[in-house]
Amino acid sequence: MADRQRGVRSDALANRERILREGARLFRRHGVNVPLDAVAKAAGVGSATLHRHFSGRVDLVHCVLDAEADRLAARAAELQAVNRPEQALRAWVLELVQFSTSLRGLAALLAAHDADTTLEARHRSLTDACNRLLGAAQDDGHIRTTIDVGDLLKLAHGIAVASAGSADVAARLFDVVLDGLRTHATPAGPVTPRRPRSPVPADGRSPQGRRPPR
Repeated sequence: MADRQRGVRSDALANRERILREGARLFRRHGVNVPLDAVAKAAGVGSATLHRHFSGRVDLVHCVLDAEADRLAARAAELQAVNRPEQALRAWVLELVQFSTSLRGLAALLAAHDADTTLEARHRSLTDACNRLLGAAQDDGHIRTTIDVGDLLKLAHGIAVASAGSADVAARLFDVVLDGLRTHATPAGPVTPRRPRSPVPADGRSPQGRRPPR
């Protein structure tokens, strides 16, 4: 009997994980208003099974957000392990921006149901992860200590709105922000040396036969 109960619980957990995985995929592709029957079909379960695990669309969206937030929080440690602090911070913030813009219709859906629309309030783990990455970059001496995690998350939110889902635009905008956050100016790319001026002959005429402007 105990083995059978464990088997039932294991199947139920597997169903829930598939629903979350397929829900996240379909929400990213079609927006959060995709039919729930389509989510159930993609997960290989019936509509009744989906509703046994989730009370409705908002509940499913919240659970998808929770799962994605946990993934992003864990991702911070992965990035720190293989990158310099500033690089890890940049990569993580861009992943956060992509996540924030990937669920089309999210803000409208949550606002319509008087639900919390801020990642910071719902997912403290994201704030903590960002704070660790920012602190490491500040301790490394590359990022100004006058900015805190709240400031950085607000900037990330602004970039998410302005980039309108474009990863390229988001990367360019955040690189501009990152330049302003550095403790000293760091060239974004190779510096092109200035071409030397042509010498002016003793008669005051330029090599092209014109006097230089006064």
